[in-house]
Amino acid sequence: MANEKQTEFWSGSGGEYWVVNQQQMDTMLEPLGEQALNRIDLSEVMHLFDIGCGTGTTTLDIARRLPDGARVTGADLSVPMTDYARSRLGPAGIANANFLTCDLQADKLETGIFDAAFSRFGVMFFDQPVVGFGNIRTAMKSGAPLAFVCWQTPRENLWHSLAVATAKKFIEMPAAPDPRAPGPFAFADPNYITSILTESGFGDIVIDPHAQTVEMFSGLDVRTAAENFARINPIIAAFVTEAGEDKAEPLIDGLTAALADYHKDDALRFPSATWLVSARA
Repeated sequence: MANEKQTEFWSGSGGEYWVVNQQQMDTMLEPLGEQALNRIDLSEVMHLFDIGCGTGTTTLDIARRLPDGARVTGADLSVPMTDYARSRLGPAGIANANFLTCDLQADKLETGIFDAAFSRFGVMFFDQPVVGFGNIRTAMKSGAPLAFVCWQTPRENLWHSLAVATAKKFIEMPAAPDPRAPGPFAFADPNYITSILTESGFGDIVIDPHAQTVEMFSGLDVRTAAENFARINPIIAAFVTEAGEDKAEPLIDGLTAALADYHKDDALRFPSATWLVSARA
């Protein structure tokens, strides 16, 4: 089964965590997603494809900004996240959006139905990325714009690397995976991104670096932020769950101390490094 591990994680604990913490995660990621979305002229779009839409915040935001008669389709392989996204349509009063629960490297889409595609950190999880992007390109009209944002290396993103470095002092972490394995940092190498998009049939590829401070767990004291921070990484989260609060206490204490320098104005604030990618089908 394609993407079996990713499907299991995002339709299980990973997806459930994002549903519960949707507002906090959107606060962190929204400014970065906006940088990529700015590369698409929404006034010219009639049907936009939101790839890896998660809990639907980007899809709903795009729906509000499209011209009359235009629509947006969000897609994600996470059952809890897309279920939650659909539940938001009615209360938001949005009729020009819909959500698909699917794996974009396994489930075929209609040909040539989208005149733009966008993703906020939703394209790095394919175990066959050329197949996934090829499927996306086939669903786009010729010449339609694609824009997405993805992370640079873990070393350049302290929100991740600091937690891992701290956790290693308390628990055994697995050996570093293949840097191109499905995961948040699979697209850290811009040459790899270019090769995937080219092989998938995209052209006019532009990849620009972007640096910006991100805000995490706003409104929480540093200790509570550390407890939440521990749940972002599945390895650390599994240890905390299995060990119980008492045995996990030293790790949380260590995270609290490590994060203290980055806790300002009731939020964790970290430098981030991303790639802003644009191309045409």
